[in-house]
Amino acid sequence: MKKYRLTKALSFLGLMIAGMTYAQVPTSNENYIQRINCLSADCVKQSVSVEYFDGLGRPKQIVGVKASPTGKDVVTHIEYDGFGRQVKDFLPVPQSATLNGNIVPSPLTNATDPSIYGSERIFAEKKIENSPLDRLQEQTKVGTDWANKPIRYEYLANSANDIRGYATTTSTVDGITNSVVKVAGTDGYYPAGTVYKRKATDEDSNVIYEYTNGRKQLLLVRRVLNASENADTYYVYNEYNQLAFIIPPKASDAIKNLPTGTQIPDEVLNNLCYQYRLDGKDRLAEKKLPNKGWEYFVYDKQDRLVLTQDAVLRTLNNNFNSKGWIFTKYDADGRVAYTGFFSNTASRPAMQTALGNMSANPYNNEARSRVPFNVNGMDVFYTKNAFPTGSMTLLTVNYYDTYPPGAPEIPLKVLGEYTMQETLDADNDTSTNGVLTSSYVKNIEDNNWTKTYTYYDTTGKVIATKSTNHLGGYTNRDLKLDYTGELTEKSVTYHKRVSTDTEKVITETFEYDNGNRLLTHKHQVDSNPVEILAQNEYNELSQVKNKKVGGTDLATPLQSVDYAYNIQGWLIKINNPQSLGNKLFAYELKFTNPANTNLSSPYYNGNIAEVDWIASNGDGLKRYSYQYDAMGRLKSGIYSEPNASIPENNYYNELLTYDLNGNVKTLKRNRNAQYIGAQLMDDLTYSYTGNRLDTVADGSGNYFGYPDTSGSPITYDENVNMTSKTDKGMLEIKYNYLNLPNYIKFNQSVVRNDPFGLGGVTKYKNTTYLYRADGSKLKKVHNYFSGRTEADASTVTEYLDGFQYSAENAGTVFGEPVTTLQFVPTEEGYFDFLQNKYFYQYKDQVGNVRLAYYKDTSGNVIVDRTGDFYPFGLEFGGGGLNTFGSLSPNYLYSFQEQEKQQDTGWSSFKWRNYDPADVRFFNIDPLAEKYAYQSPFNFSENKVTAHRELEGLEAVKINKSTKNLIIVNQGWIGHDPPDGATQAQNFAKTRRDGDIDYQGIGIIDKLNSETNQVAVFASSSSENTKNDILKSISSFRKQSPKGKLIMAGHSRGADNLIELVNEHSDIKVDLLFTLDIADTYDDDEIPSNVKSAVNYYNKNDGFLGSSIGGEDIEAKDPSKTNILNVPVNATHTEIDDKYRYNVYNAIVKELNKKTE
Repeated sequence: MKKYRLTKALSFLGLMIAGMTYAQVPTSNENYIQRINCLSADCVKQSVSVEYFDGLGRPKQIVGVKASPTGKDVVTHIEYDGFGRQVKDFLPVPQSATLNGNIVPSPLTNATDPSIYGSERIFAEKKIENSPLDRLQEQTKVGTDWANKPIRYEYLANSANDIRGYATTTSTVDGITNSVVKVAGTDGYYPAGTVYKRKATDEDSNVIYEYTNGRKQLLLVRRVLNASENADTYYVYNEYNQLAFIIPPKASDAIKNLPTGTQIPDEVLNNLCYQYRLDGKDRLAEKKLPNKGWEYFVYDKQDRLVLTQDAVLRTLNNNFNSKGWIFTKYDADGRVAYTGFFSNTASRPAMQTALGNMSANPYNNEARSRVPFNVNGMDVFYTKNAFPTGSMTLLTVNYYDTYPPGAPEIPLKVLGEYTMQETLDADNDTSTNGVLTSSYVKNIEDNNWTKTYTYYDTTGKVIATKSTNHLGGYTNRDLKLDYTGELTEKSVTYHKRVSTDTEKVITETFEYDNGNRLLTHKHQVDSNPVEILAQNEYNELSQVKNKKVGGTDLATPLQSVDYAYNIQGWLIKINNPQSLGNKLFAYELKFTNPANTNLSSPYYNGNIAEVDWIASNGDGLKRYSYQYDAMGRLKSGIYSEPNASIPENNYYNELLTYDLNGNVKTLKRNRNAQYIGAQLMDDLTYSYTGNRLDTVADGSGNYFGYPDTSGSPITYDENVNMTSKTDKGMLEIKYNYLNLPNYIKFNQSVVRNDPFGLGGVTKYKNTTYLYRADGSKLKKVHNYFSGRTEADASTVTEYLDGFQYSAENAGTVFGEPVTTLQFVPTEEGYFDFLQNKYFYQYKDQVGNVRLAYYKDTSGNVIVDRTGDFYPFGLEFGGGGLNTFGSLSPNYLYSFQEQEKQQDTGWSSFKWRNYDPADVRFFNIDPLAEKYAYQSPFNFSENKVTAHRELEGLEAVKINKSTKNLIIVNQGWIGHDPPDGATQAQNFAKTRRDGDIDYQGIGIIDKLNSETNQVAVFASSSSENTKNDILKSISSFRKQSPKGKLIMAGHSRGADNLIELVNEHSDIKVDLLFTLDIADTYDDDEIPSNVKSAVNYYNKNDGFLGSSIGGEDIEAKDPSKTNILNVPVNATHTEIDDKYRYNVYNAIVKELNKKTE
């Protein structure tokens, strides 16, 4: 509940703020807004902030009243230069006491306290061009070390022989563009002064140039590697100003000497470039990624993507054993009703014609039906009227608004809270209309299903799910939320593998302080004693400074873990590796202060220069010193032991070279050989076709590392999935339609005699996998041969909602082996059901499990295992997990907390498998186009020291902790972005005007930093953009559950955001900033899951008439949402340009708030 007021209202802004009256705690002779956020029903637990304004109505101070962990005020100082620009952004300063909301006369004085910032420089600074353009020239981060390390920007024009020119000749074939690209321009270059050129130089003098034309189209991104070599990524547009080609650095280098008029060879285009073909409605119809076969897309009359087909689906070599398409059907609201596989050999043009000529159901919508149809063993309560209507293999089904027949009864209450019912009546003023109620997902390799039902409280927040798994068991979860609905106070999980199992119950409770900082996290399995997973203690900056881990008594934890941070907020130390004491593990990250400057240099752009670590096993202090190239790719990790007699022993060095796309060219890796010392273990040379790895040759002569059968050809399918790697003993690998491996055949075999005398049968060691259609792995079966008789044996692993099971048949078991529950993860490690123990883990900055421990029956803390890793993730000692002597040997999660596959050596991420010995993926990145400047097989962009791979999709900067997410949704351009390309930078591939608009609110993209991630989207009249934003928020919350979520939108982009927060009340938004909301039926009601909403609108100029645009907003619940409407003098189309910096500064201010 939020109460607010404004005194001495700023009349020139036309502000009208109403609220409840409170005692005059703030300074009465100042303009201010006071916000009171009630955290309990009686408002005894609350957070209070006061924002003071100067005489011009500009914020000048924000006071978080008693906002620090010890109840002191936290104050953000705001100041302006002579032109009214906020060029200095000050860190919030905890005060020495509280003034109960009064303005603080000297808010920066306490910053010099050693426990706060000490002698550090506490403001970031911008140098802005003194012109009406207000262009940014320099940007300096906070911190004394960064004071003379600004990021610099220069605005130039191209010179002669600076940027290559490419031109297309486009014809129309089957209704889509078909472009041929040639070298163009004067001597193959743009004439001098015809292209805009922006230079950005980072803190470590790494340079990136961006070249754009007069249409603001990006033509070239040049990353300077050294004085003689650049990594150039070109963007080529056809005659219709549609993006037709992306030419990555390796391709640019291959064609750099082609003369004017020369066509780019097909070999370069097909193996290294991105190619796009669009239809007459500017929709992406076909695309080709490097080395991969063509992909096709078919749309209905509402421009919704209905059919997709990759190159494998055009063959019989897929898990459906038929040629066909993946289809998606929608309801009338644009929501996905169900998806599946459509068996059909028709071409893309034929399919598009069929969709375009539909007359019986011209809008191609599905509707709910009381009478079901049955496919793949599932009754589906939809009409089946949308395309296609037959030859379907169903994969997923979604139900909205009401629960389908056969669903469990809706519980009246969940943990004491009433649930939202299906209908409105005297007792229920809200209903499930508009929300997802049920989701059914089929197994890919069989016809079994997982059914999940979602339940909401009366405000629309998710408070329970019930999921019936494919074996007939279930995982049900109940949640009790706090008063604000933002935090979970209690979670109870009920689980059975099969219906006849004994139910397991996991109960978790969470306690918070007045700043919503987590204090304690408790965990209980069944009726076991309650375990205290964590007790957090915070410094005055609200950073965790100590965490007590484990135990059943608050006073006697198993470990006390200390945390330290630098001025940027980056984690720099866990415990103290120089003085371990009674701790089990410690590490220190050094950015600007490496101890061994002979092996590394200070880095100011976020790269880690050096890491020290030590474990309690007596091995002593260990160190890696890192060096990077100008693109931030790791060149070397030099290992040393600072306290040893020979510190620089090079035992575990890893050195790499790259081609321009970041494909590894060579890799040298040492090992610590007994009685010898440092020994070259791998001396690998990689050969490629495009980005596709063809062979790996080892010249070390040492087979403790790469196998002695190096140099054998590696094979792939049409989707560039690796299908064999005989060097590693993998003869055949098969994949499902999600490009996930479901069968691997190894080179170990036996011959079984045929009992009918028809000859012997050769059986191969193999592994099979079972997946759901959402990509979740459900089962793994490893078949091998056991003992002297080489009897058939198998190991079965099952994965059910985090609960992991195993069954072992070692060739001597008659009948079915017993399946046993092994473990379930916790926030601090896992609980082992076999041992009935909690296992706790120390993890490093990228999530590698470095040490695991537990408490034995005598109360002693025992180290279960330790793990050391080369920079790219290979375990010391040859790549195997150190499970010797482990009490829990079946727990195989180590590198970045991913499961180690003992048969292949891979680490399994959700969408791809990674081999740390080869330091690359063997499947193409699903988000390859987002990172077109590099190979789609690279692992974490080769930035492995400070980046973490997110489900095999993209790199996340962990050391700089993506704490806050900013969603920007630009105005509608008259066309919807296609599914999967709703980010503006991706939409630009299909429409020239779909790119990030830096003259409008796209300027917010400049806020991308170590802690703040910005995602810029293109608005849509369909559900595409909202769906992708929703997925982005979901991924963000997994990464940063407590981080800030900020949204900004213009026109329809604003309307999309308002619809989203109304449809998904579980999404908590700190700030929603809208500019002239516009849609046919624009939304203007802001729900209570939005803390603050600011709306700039033009009342005098409704867009296309007064019915669209010029709208103010109102709060659904004024006690929970603070609303500010600001009428301005700007047309609908110019408002985002004219007030982009107002949005920008409001977001900066929100980011600077520690608490509210």
